[in-house]
Amino acid sequence: MLIARDLRIEAGVRVLLDEASFTLQAGDKVGLVGRNGAGKTTLMRTLAGTGAPAAGSIVRSGSHGYFSQEAHIPDPRNPHLTAIERILQARGIGDLFVRMEETRRSLETATDTDAVDRAVRRLARLQDHLETQGGYAAEAEAKKIAAAVGIGNDDLRQPIATMSGGQRRRVELARILFSETDVLLLDEPTNHLDLDAKAWLMDYLSSYKGGLLVVSHDLPLLDQSITTVLALDHGRLDAYKGNYTHFLDERERRREQRERERRQQDQKIAQLEYTINRFRGTTEKMAKKAKAMETRVDRIKRDLVEIDTRGRETRIDFPQPEPSYRIPIEASGLGKAYGDNVVFVDVDVTIDRGETFLIMGLNGAGKTTLLRIFAGVETHDLGVVRIGERTSLGYYAQEHEQIDSTKTVFEHVREVSDLPDVALRGLLGRFLLADKVDQEAGTLSGGEKTKLALARVVLARPNVLLLDEPTNNLDPQSKEALLEALHEYEGTIVLVSHDTDFVARLQPDRALIMPEAEARYFDEEMLELVSLA
Repeated sequence: MLIARDLRIEAGVRVLLDEASFTLQAGDKVGLVGRNGAGKTTLMRTLAGTGAPAAGSIVRSGSHGYFSQEAHIPDPRNPHLTAIERILQARGIGDLFVRMEETRRSLETATDTDAVDRAVRRLARLQDHLETQGGYAAEAEAKKIAAAVGIGNDDLRQPIATMSGGQRRRVELARILFSETDVLLLDEPTNHLDLDAKAWLMDYLSSYKGGLLVVSHDLPLLDQSITTVLALDHGRLDAYKGNYTHFLDERERRREQRERERRQQDQKIAQLEYTINRFRGTTEKMAKKAKAMETRVDRIKRDLVEIDTRGRETRIDFPQPEPSYRIPIEASGLGKAYGDNVVFVDVDVTIDRGETFLIMGLNGAGKTTLLRIFAGVETHDLGVVRIGERTSLGYYAQEHEQIDSTKTVFEHVREVSDLPDVALRGLLGRFLLADKVDQEAGTLSGGEKTKLALARVVLARPNVLLLDEPTNNLDPQSKEALLEALHEYEGTIVLVSHDTDFVARLQPDRALIMPEAEARYFDEEMLELVSLA
C-alpha cells in the first residue's frame, strides 16, 4: 500500500503539486497523466523514495518496485554482470549465480589439488544454497519474463555494460516484474518494447494483484490496463474513475460544467455591480444596500470556479538548411561487434539528399548502432563510412546522452549556439522550457529532455537529421508538432522508430532492413515490422 497526504512537490521555484492526497491499494490500477513538464516523473520519483516532498508525507507498506525512464547504469565495480544476473538480483539470488560463475572460473584456472578441492566444495555449497532458495525455478521464471519483454537467450548472457540503453531498460523492466512487489510504479514502461511485448505487458498489468501506478503515453495500455486516472495539471491532482478514454470524456464534461458555473457567476457579478453603481450617491438607504451587495460580490469572487486554461503548444521548426551534395552519407562493408556479440556485417548503404530514410529491424539488429556510427559517436570495426562534403549532421540520441544532468537547460543551448540570450530563451519558450532555463537538466522529465535535445538539434541547423526514437516520452501534442516540423524540413532525415503511427504519417521514401542491410522502397506492409522493432 502507498498513502500520500497533503503532498507538495517543487522543482526549483516552481510548485509542481500542492496539497495532494491519494491512496494506492492492492488491486488499484491507476494511470498518472498530464502534459510534458507537469511533474509526473518528479511525482513518481518522490513516491518511490528517490526524491523528497517539500511538504506532506508518504506512507509505504509492503514491497515496492520502481521502473524509471532512465536506463540502468552498470556498476563499474562489476562490468561483467550479465542481464540474467541483474534480473535475478531482484529476489536476492542474482549474487549466488555470480559467485557460482566466479567459482567455476577459478576451478578452470586452479593448478593444484587443494585449490581444486576448495573450489569444488564451495561450488557445491553455493548450489545447495541456490536450491533451497528455489533458484533454478526462479531462473526459469526470470527467463520467461525476459523473453516476454523482448530479451532473447543470447542477450541474457550479455554483460549489461555492453548493452544499448533500450536493451538495459528492457532488462530493468524484467527485473521489476520478476521482483514480485506489492506496489508497481512504472514510468513509461512500453518505450523500447515491440508490439508483442506491449500486448504481453498489458495482459500482465491487467491481472496484477498489487497496486499499480503507471505513467505512459501509450493510449492502448491506459485503456486496457487501468481503472482510474490521476490527472496532474497546474499543481492539482484530480481523480477520474474509468480508463483513459472515459477520462477524456469526463474531463471535457467537467470542464463544460465549470464553464457554465463560471458564466453564471460572472453574470451575477455583472448584475450586482451594475446595481451598485446605480445606488451609489443616492439615498443613505440605497448606499447601505450597495454596501451589502459589494460584500456579496467579494464573496462570489472569492469562490469563483477555476477554468482550466488551454495550455500553450509546443512549436518545433527545423530551419531550412544549406543543401548537401547529392549523397550526404554512404557506407560500404560495415561491420560491428561487441566482444563475441556480432551486431552486423557487410552493411552497404547509400542515402540520397532530401530523402526520408528509415532504418528498421527487430530488437538487437543494430539500428541504433548504425545510426551512432553515422553520427560519429560510435566506431565501426570493418568497412568505410563516407560523410559527403557540405554535410552537417544533427544527431538525436534516444538515451539523451548529449544531456549533462549537472548543467542547466540554458547552458545546454548556449554551448551549441552563439545566438543572443533573448533568441535562445525564445527558442526554449517554443519547446515549453522557458520557465526551466535555470533548472538542472537532471531534474527534467523524459519528455522535457527530449524537447531539450531536439532544441539543440534545431540550433545546429543541420542538413541531415539522425533521429533515434524521437517520439519516446513525447505527449501526443508534442509528437504532432515534431511530425509537422519534419514534413516541412527540406533536408535529409535518417530515422529509427518503432512508432508505427508516426512512421506511417511521416511516409519514408526508403527503408534499410537490419541486420541484412537490405534497402527497399517503403510501403505500408513494412509497418508490421516497424511495430516489432
